[in-house]
Amino acid sequence: MKHPLYGDFASNIKPCAFWQRPLEPATPMKTRAGVLTVQNEWDPMTPLSSGQGLHQALRGSRMVLALGGQGHGVYLSHPTACANTPVNAYLSTGRLPAKDVTCHNPPPTPDPEGAGAR
Repeated sequence: MKHPLYGDFASNIKPCAFWQRPLEPATPMKTRAGVLTVQNEWDPMTPLSSGQGLHQALRGSRMVLALGGQGHGVYLSHPTACANTPVNAYLSTGRLPAKDVTCHNPPPTPDPEGAGAR
């Protein structure tokens, strides 16, 4: 675990902590968006609440939520990642799932060489 004491609290603040306020307001989404958002439950760069907020802001979008998923990469991050199947279907057909998809990633496999302990 990279940040065991404070999790993702400060992971995303460094690049923009001191930027000036925007000169114009955010552009509202007024039309439906055929977008598939994909989110790991434990993404240190995009917390789950932020991913869900984007999904809600993009009216008409669908979300694939990988419960137990860790890290910022979701799609193709592992051969058995549960998000692979719904994302492959979307990319090959262009059709969104009928409803949001929540799936369970398999537990991470232990590193046989102990590389994670170094």
